[in-house]
Amino acid sequence: MTRELFALLTRLRVPGASMDLSKAARQQYLFPVVGLVVGLTVALATLLLDNFLDDGLAMVIAGLALALLYSINGMLHIEGLADFADGLMASGTAEKKRAAMKDVHSGVGAVFVTVLYVVLLYGLLVVVCSQPSSEIPMPLSGWTMAAFGIVVAEMSGKLAIVTAAYVGPSSHPGMGSLFVQEAGLSTILIAMVVAVIAAALLTGLLFPLVLIGVVVGVLVAMRARKDLGGVSGDVFGAANELGRLVTLFWWVLLL
Repeated sequence: MTRELFALLTRLRVPGASMDLSKAARQQYLFPVVGLVVGLTVALATLLLDNFLDDGLAMVIAGLALALLYSINGMLHIEGLADFADGLMASGTAEKKRAAMKDVHSGVGAVFVTVLYVVLLYGLLVVVCSQPSSEIPMPLSGWTMAAFGIVVAEMSGKLAIVTAAYVGPSSHPGMGSLFVQEAGLSTILIAMVVAVIAAALLTGLLFPLVLIGVVVGVLVAMRARKDLGGVSGDVFGAANELGRLVTLFWWVLLL
């Protein structure tokens, strides 16, 4: 049921899946499931690396985790973040800002935001990979618990996409408009329930952190409304990346 979603949101190619955008738009309430699978893959990989590598190599493990994350997800979403930054930095009307986002040449805003984002994400992963335990009662404990912050952050990022699509409206006809049309109240509510249940099973009392993606999605969509006239595929990518980053930031603060 989620094969099209993996084809859309990741570089994973499930046998029999096709890039059916209409079907993927109707199933976007399952976006958090994709985040769950990707997050678990990266989290378990960090656990294995921690077992095989010597202590004190959190920086190396975090770097490998970051590389694996983008090997699975691809660069689609972070490219959206870069284009969104270019659009916000451009002067003029919403049309001129959207034109700046479509420019194949990255502007200073895109480069600065992308570099800053990667540095911050890497820094948070270093903390996660060096965190021995948490004092908050949770279903699991120790290093496993810290690593599950990656899973929560991935699901939160996907919630941010669904939320941005629900807030809308679409800035122009295109791929993004399909998701806006299909993003009803039931869509966002089901996505939230799926994410909350998964987060609660993995992290116990810290499960509300997954809902940070909803807040980020609203904020990104509102800024897109103001500057760009609405949301688009690039805005969804930006919401995903920022939802992940902000959630992981709060995870680190609470550990």
